[in-house]
Amino acid sequence: MAETKFDEFAFVLVAGLIIIIVMLLMWGVPTGTQIPVVEPSSQSLTINKGSLEKFILKINVTSDKVTLTPTGTIKDWIKFSNNNFDSSGLASVEVYVKVPSGTVERDYYGSIEVESAEGGKVSIPLTITVTNPTTGKETEVSSTHFIGDFSVTYVAGSETLKSVTNIEVKDKLVSFSSNIEEDMSLVTDGFIILDIFYTNGEGNLVVKLNNQIILDQNVGVGELKIPIDKGLLSNYNIIEVSTSKPVWKFWTSSDYKFDKIDFGIDVYGNMEKKETFDVAREEITNFHEGRVGFYINSFDGDGNLMVKINDFKVFEGRRQGIVAFNFNYVDVGLIRGENTISFSTETGTTYNIESAKVVIVHNAS
Repeated sequence: MAETKFDEFAFVLVAGLIIIIVMLLMWGVPTGTQIPVVEPSSQSLTINKGSLEKFILKINVTSDKVTLTPTGTIKDWIKFSNNNFDSSGLASVEVYVKVPSGTVERDYYGSIEVESAEGGKVSIPLTITVTNPTTGKETEVSSTHFIGDFSVTYVAGSETLKSVTNIEVKDKLVSFSSNIEEDMSLVTDGFIILDIFYTNGEGNLVVKLNNQIILDQNVGVGELKIPIDKGLLSNYNIIEVSTSKPVWKFWTSSDYKFDKIDFGIDVYGNMEKKETFDVAREEITNFHEGRVGFYINSFDGDGNLMVKINDFKVFEGRRQGIVAFNFNYVDVGLIRGENTISFSTETGTTYNIESAKVVIVHNAS
């Protein structure tokens, strides 16, 4: 009898597993690209009652339909510039938040649910601080210092810019060209590497860079690296390889054969972005808050992005999307007159930044 009950339980368990598998096959499981990746991952706004504010959601997803749904006590305050749309990558949606004029001054909480038709879902927490127009933003004055779009990079190492293979130089000139795309201020020097697998030993090998002779001698089989002084390099470079006639055997020819000829550069340096911004006396004496905002369009490498104000670090991180944070004038040593903000990164990393700005907010006198 006990064995019969066990068999019945096993049958029910197997049947349940079959039903689950069938449901998964029918409804599908979202892949990685069908699960939304959203920036910012959370948002906080301070809004006067009766006022409207907006911000941008960057949504990266592949889906036949993307649906945005507001939740919480603030759900009726929220509208979207686009909803129920198809997406094959990165999409931007403006989120409008309108606070009713009769709202009590306090913090309100909710979220925005971003869901793909394939079942991928993410929740963006949203905090709204409601203030009174007579005691809130209208008593404050702000000045914005625009920095704009730029890139910061920190590079170190060697780059082979051009390679040519299976070359023979005999009674002729072989030439090729190469561009240097790197910022020339980061280039320290260059090199040409010759992989010689045959020579008849007659005459010299002659190598020119931008019409300047950098090698003129009889060389043997093997690898030969020719260093290049930075002063000989330009954004567009022409490399010429030829031979000279043997001095005593003028009736013969010089013959050199190469597996490969490489042209490259050595780079090193930190190309940071540094800007100055002026702060007035009343902005210091009546200081309320400082804000920094920018959008990281893309980055390459494992290093962090660092932001400093007057050499005091105010941000360090590695991510893409919207970045916004506040600072206090005491913490960064803000002074009347000229102040600095700088953006830099770590070795082997590049950040592409858009719409950077510094905002100084002070109370109106």
